[in-house]
Amino acid sequence: MKYAKRIAVIGLSLMLIVAVCIVGIPSANASGTGAGLAEWAMNAYNSHWKYVYGGASAGAVDCSGLIYSYCGGARVGSAQLNTATESGSVSSGIPRVHGLGLYQPGHVGVYVGNGMAVDARNEYYGVCYQSTATKSWTTWFKLAAVSYPTNGWVKYYGNYYYYENGQYVVSCTKTIGGESYTFASSGISDKTPSDMSAVANSSSNSGETKKTSTNKKKTTAKTTTKSSDTVNSSQVLKLGSSGENVTKLQNRLTELGFYTGSVTGYFGELTEKAYKAFQKAAGVTVDGICGNSDREILYSTSAPKATEQTDTEDTQDTENTNQEKTSYQLGDSGDDVVTIQQRLTELNYYNGELSGYYGDVTSAAVMSFQSDNNLEATGICDEETFKALTAEDAAENPIFTTPTEAETQPQTEAATEAETEVETSTEPVAEAPKTELNESQEIAQENVEAVQKVVIKTNKTSQKALAKVSEKASVKTLSITEKNTNFVMWMLIVAGIAIVVGSITFTVNRRRNKFAGAHARVKSKKDNITVRYW
Repeated sequence: MKYAKRIAVIGLSLMLIVAVCIVGIPSANASGTGAGLAEWAMNAYNSHWKYVYGGASAGAVDCSGLIYSYCGGARVGSAQLNTATESGSVSSGIPRVHGLGLYQPGHVGVYVGNGMAVDARNEYYGVCYQSTATKSWTTWFKLAAVSYPTNGWVKYYGNYYYYENGQYVVSCTKTIGGESYTFASSGISDKTPSDMSAVANSSSNSGETKKTSTNKKKTTAKTTTKSSDTVNSSQVLKLGSSGENVTKLQNRLTELGFYTGSVTGYFGELTEKAYKAFQKAAGVTVDGICGNSDREILYSTSAPKATEQTDTEDTQDTENTNQEKTSYQLGDSGDDVVTIQQRLTELNYYNGELSGYYGDVTSAAVMSFQSDNNLEATGICDEETFKALTAEDAAENPIFTTPTEAETQPQTEAATEAETEVETSTEPVAEAPKTELNESQEIAQENVEAVQKVVIKTNKTSQKALAKVSEKASVKTLSITEKNTNFVMWMLIVAGIAIVVGSITFTVNRRRNKFAGAHARVKSKKDNITVRYW
């Protein structure tokens, strides 16, 4: 019996270890809020946290580690979904709730509101902030370690939102605590609430966004803007800000001709330069900060536009600034990196996402561009490379292929281009006096030149193919690794159950054999009496 107890204890211990591996070690601090998780994720993006497989601490996280590092709870993405308090299909719509978990096979992320998500993607892209439409999310879920609001005010990323029935309200005007508040399509309140504990009145208006404007007439042109185009008047936008307000700001600067970059929703260096150019044209303090006074000018019908003269001056200023800050390399990020990636995409050197992060794939694309444009192939986008890349007459990639073609046909395609270049080449290799060459010798010489060109082009193609294959292999490895981890965990469960069952079977058989030996019967020769020895 004592052996049975020992074996049972060992079996139960193994099962406990398996359960901990799958669900994760419960944390005493495994609690947080939805808005808190969303802010945590946005901070990871803006602070350029690194992707580290198995990482779960600030600055170095993997996809599930981004969530775990904030609220604890389950450690693996699939376990975070399995322990969720509520979930649903993304195809049916994502609820308006900050800090929801997002899941796709082998990967998780955080929903931060307004159709945007943050996820720690891989070692190439790091932490990304993009629309939910750019990823194949299948399921949204509420994390067990996070509390989500039902009704009331919530502050998130410097803005205020009001929740009703579990979701923040949008595109409406409500009377809350005796005050009227207007909520944009993003859910952001037009002003700071005076009482965070106040409750909305039942007579709140959810349709109109203008209720008391009839008593206030401002005849200046500054007030003739659509509410959907204006920015929250209580929020100051500056370098590092992000969200819908920054998106609207970039769109407005684009309309006025001051901004020519991508509309990313992130207030980076390009946006700051464009806003300074606007401030200069508007005659206000040039500090690159979008405050209340100059914001009114920006969104008025009398806002200055970038004229040819100001374009020339601002372009010169921008170029001078870029000359100081146009050296980008591994680990850098921002709007300028988005511009570099976008331009490389247009020239068929880059086919990744416009993440704004200067990773290995971006570096490889820059190196290929440099090789094809007689620049030093360092992979660093310095001043000279940036000028060549953004020039209107920048040449497209002459040997652009898809990754599959680059793997299977690099030599054939390079040979074709080499033959074309041989016809127009003005620098013959090992050229002998033409008077001594007959027709066969000239053909042989051209073949030598073609072979040398093939070698050069093949090397370039191979580098590009390897960079692209490495990127895809990395993403695939993440998915396979998590699947293998789940498989190992289930195998441990089966092994634990098998050990317990085997232990019980062994104990029963041992006891049965012991009693069978003790009950041996001996027949007496004298009186034929059977004697049992216990």
